[in-house]
Amino acid sequence: MGLFQPRVRPTCRAETDQETTVHHDTDSVTEIESETETLARTSSDSGIDARSDCCPTPIHDDDKIKPPPPSYASFISSKEKVVVISAIPLTSSECSSSSSLDSWDTEKEKPSPAGPSGGWRRGAGFWRCFTAVCIPILLSAFEGSVVSTALPTISSSLNLGSNSSWVATSFLLASIVFQPLYGQLADICGRRPLMMAAVVIFGIGSAISGWADSSAVLIFGRVVQGMGSGGIDLFAELILCDIIPLQKRGHYVAIKAAVYALGTTVGPLLGGVFATMNWRWCFGINIPICLIALILMWFWLSLNNGNPSRTWRELRFKVSQVDFLGITVLTASVIMMLFGFTSAAVSSWTSPPILAFVGTGLLGIVAFAFWERSDRCSHPIMAPHVFSNRTTIAAFAITVIHGFITYGFQFYLPPFFQVILGSSPTQSGILILPCTLTIVILAALGGPLLAKFGRYRLMHRVGFVLMAAGLFLCVVYQQSTSTALWILFSFLVGIGSGIIVSTTLPTVLVQLTDKENAAATGSWAFLRGLGSLLGVAIPNAAFNAQFAASIKTIDDANAQDQLSNGQAYEHASASWISAFGDPGVQDQIRAVFASSLKLVWVIFLAMALLGAAVTFLERHVALRKELDSKFGLLEKTKAISAGEKV
Repeated sequence: MGLFQPRVRPTCRAETDQETTVHHDTDSVTEIESETETLARTSSDSGIDARSDCCPTPIHDDDKIKPPPPSYASFISSKEKVVVISAIPLTSSECSSSSSLDSWDTEKEKPSPAGPSGGWRRGAGFWRCFTAVCIPILLSAFEGSVVSTALPTISSSLNLGSNSSWVATSFLLASIVFQPLYGQLADICGRRPLMMAAVVIFGIGSAISGWADSSAVLIFGRVVQGMGSGGIDLFAELILCDIIPLQKRGHYVAIKAAVYALGTTVGPLLGGVFATMNWRWCFGINIPICLIALILMWFWLSLNNGNPSRTWRELRFKVSQVDFLGITVLTASVIMMLFGFTSAAVSSWTSPPILAFVGTGLLGIVAFAFWERSDRCSHPIMAPHVFSNRTTIAAFAITVIHGFITYGFQFYLPPFFQVILGSSPTQSGILILPCTLTIVILAALGGPLLAKFGRYRLMHRVGFVLMAAGLFLCVVYQQSTSTALWILFSFLVGIGSGIIVSTTLPTVLVQLTDKENAAATGSWAFLRGLGSLLGVAIPNAAFNAQFAASIKTIDDANAQDQLSNGQAYEHASASWISAFGDPGVQDQIRAVFASSLKLVWVIFLAMALLGAAVTFLERHVALRKELDSKFGLLEKTKAISAGEKV
């Protein structure tokens, strides 16, 4: 049974006179039902809208009598666990089945046959809103990739040692674990205030990271940055879902993806430049851009606020429905698994602590899944109904695999270029451009192609096949020092990744409704980030394990000592290797790095093949043209030109 969504309208005096008081027993519920039926019959006979006797409205044939507004009888009966909303009694289980947290006072509306979006148009207000969303996305993408080329320098400066991987993984971890929670809060508070809050949090994290003088402070700053980045990514996706119909969304998702890819492209390049100047600029450069983004969002991001809470009691009720237990279990489980993978760099995979951390994390994930599906969880952060069809589940799996390969591959390319090819940090940032720029270009083309043809299955298959081809060549020609060949290999991987990047979320949403945008997008963002996180953590564990097994082939004891205990990535630079005067030792170090990185490429290749197999589980469903969201653009920002179409 659905809940009712409120209408924004002036309050009539007669409505106040007829307001129903709060009751706390079953007999009162029956009395309110009778009063509601009588009111509806009286209004139908008189041809007057039941909602007001001061604003009579003729009733047409295609109109239906709406139930009285929430002010008539909105209450919760804690004694009998019967909820009456707009004079319609619901059991607590029926309320729990709603996909929206706004179950306090909502009224269900059926879209018109032509679709709620009707004649969807874009105007100056739309483009201002779109621009205000894209600038924070650029920031988030930039900060997620800028550290990859500067990390060896940062690790050496702050003596991070085996904690160096946490500089990247802590950012990713914080950005993903809160995204399902953000999805629920977005339905309570609206998109705009939370988007601006996320930018503020991101700026604070940047300031902490930029002034860090120890590994603990730097990692803490990266966690704060990640919390802001996760909110930016999620709310940006939600805003696009709210203001653009799914069929036409591909063009704008492509632009957004291109902006994101631009950030990941510029990030490694500037990271290399800042590494040679002052690595603190990797974080300090974000602060003025955050201020600009906040100013633009304040003036340009004009959005409906959905069902805003009118009273503190109403707000407390909505917040109380948030699945805090679920987010706690999920966060703890992911941290346990991640800590186990990271600790494997200095311990054996079979050691009891490692097995305990990984095992506890896996059990926590299983417990989380059972909790989300239980009757006791009234509003799950990863709602089971979102995972209700094969195509959506396959799209979620593709999202994880794509994030795993794309982020992980770009994370491990810079050390390969610096160690095997002898590049400087700046040069490695330039050499990674063919991969990242290709993702930018293909992301910009993929969205319009999806909007025009709707062939997401074909795009996914072609993308994973190309990624697998490029990664296969990386494995076969691992020892090659030809820069041209490696540019070609990374180019193929970039083409495959770019084809897929802007198609995963539309595929997730293709069999869902716009009312499920927040729940589905929150789950998608979490799984995308989880894939990126695992794309660093799992290959890092394999890289360090292989390095530990091969380190004895290096004759220099000093080199062995500095590269042991998970410190290899920290010293993955041409300048560090050249400090050893013996060319034989230098070749031995490069050989160990090459064999360890080869295992990383094998892992990415296996994931690409798995992704290609998963695409056969997808079904073709036409992209819908309708838009039925209560969080869209305000009327004053909608297009004013009736002839302007997309």
